[in-house]
This record gives sequence, C-alpha cells and structure tokens, in this order.
Amino acid sequence: ILNQCPTVLTLLIEYKNCTKLCSTAMSSPSKESEEKAFNALLKSVKTVSVFYSFSQDLKKCVPVLLNELSKPAEETKQSLQDSQALVKQFANILNFVLTFDQIRMMRPHLSNDFSYYRRYLSKFSTRDDIVVKADEASAMALFTARHCPMMVSLSSATAACLEQNHNVTNAMSAMANACLAMLKNKRFDSVETNKYVAKAMTGAVILFDHVDPNGVFYKSPVDIKGVIKFLKKAEFDTESLLATIRFSSKHFKDDNTPSSIVDMFQ
Repeated sequence: ILNQCPTVLTLLIEYKNCTKLCSTAMSSPSKESEEKAFNALLKSVKTVSVFYSFSQDLKKCVPVLLNELSKPAEETKQSLQDSQALVKQFANILNFVLTFDQIRMMRPHLSNDFSYYRRYLSKFSTRDDIVVKADEASAMALFTARHCPMMVSLSSATAACLEQNHNVTNAMSAMANACLAMLKNKRFDSVETNKYVAKAMTGAVILFDHVDPNGVFYKSPVDIKGVIKFLKKAEFDTESLLATIRFSSKHFKDDNTPSSIVDMFQ
C-alpha cells in the first residue's frame, strides 16, 4: 500500500475542479451544458474513488501493523527499537496521512464536485461509463466531506484495533516521544529527514488524540508540551504541523485541556 502513496498524492495535487462547468450547467441548464459538466465530473469522481479505495485499504492494513508494534507500556520502547522496519512503515503512513489531509484542505472544490455528481447521477444513470454508482456514492460523500479524511480513516481503523488490543495507544505515545527525542537530540543533520520525523511525530500525536478517550492534552503519556515547544522553535517551517495539532485534533477545545497548553498557541 505504501507504494501507492506517491501516485495518490500526485492525483490530489493535480486534481482539476469542475466548478465553472457545474456553475454554467446550474445557471444555464441545457442538455449540452449538463453533459459537459457531467463528463468532467466523471473524471473527477474516478480520481476521488482512488482516494476512497486507498483509505479503505489503509483501514485493513493498519491494524496488522499496530498489533505488531503494540506491547504493554514497559515493553513498548524496546519493541519499537526491535522493529525498526515496521516503525518506518508506520512513520511513512503517518507522513502520507498528514500530507494528504493538508493538501485536501486546499481543495475545497473536491467535495463540491462530488455533490454536483450525486445531483446529476440520476439523470445520467443509464450511461455505461459510470464507475461510481449511487450506493457507493453515499459512502464516498462522507469521505469527501471531511477536511481530514485520511486521518479519520486511520483513526477509525485504530479505534477498532484498540478494542481488541488495549496496548495500541502505547505504540502511538512511544512513537511521538521517540520522534521528539531524536529531534531534540539533533540525531539527523538533514533538514528533510528532520521534517519527516516531525511530521511522523505530529501524526502520532493526532492519532493518539483521536482514539484515546482522554485525548493527548490532558494527563497523557505523550510529552505534548515538549512537542509543541519544539515545533515552535524548530529551524524549519512547522506552521502547518502546529496548525494540525490545533485544528485537526479531537480534544484541543475540551474544558480539561490545560490553559498552559492553549496559551502556547497564542
């Protein structure tokens, strides 16, 4: 599945919206304008179906990976050290998920296009070139409507895994803290490598916050203050990562989030 990540990201980066054609079809409806809009939407929806299919594949493979990495708290650190190949795969997934969702936030027309597609689908339902039928479109509509769809898919799979293996959050907290330690100790000279580690760290923080009932900000095993402090003082651009922690987390606005953490974003 990791081999597909570059292709999926390229499709998202190069996504062409259908806003103009759809607007014309809505304001000046005719057989010609509606067919032009729907033809363009068909191409766009095929791309969206690739994103959705990938998210479903992600939900299947992640539990297998997490179960291998998840051990009791006192064993987790050693487990990560002994499973470097699996840790790298997990870091790659976290990097992909954050990158995808950051780009997705800059493509608001994606969900608009899909809404137009569903609106016109019944009118063109007899066409042979329709790949996404009405029943599948309903599930995909939820996916396209989210501002961080890949993280939601990842957290959904992780939450299901947590029900069977209560050590899952240990792997995420250990991952976040290990990444922070490597960054603080300047283990890597390469700026790109440090960016990669910082993104994996942020992904682990967000994932922990989405699946742990108490979240990452209140009495969690993650050194969240250390994470935020490092990102604020990093020698490379981390603005998007700080924004991700603030706006893509689940518990940041909870009443029990310490004011000292909220104030760090001021």
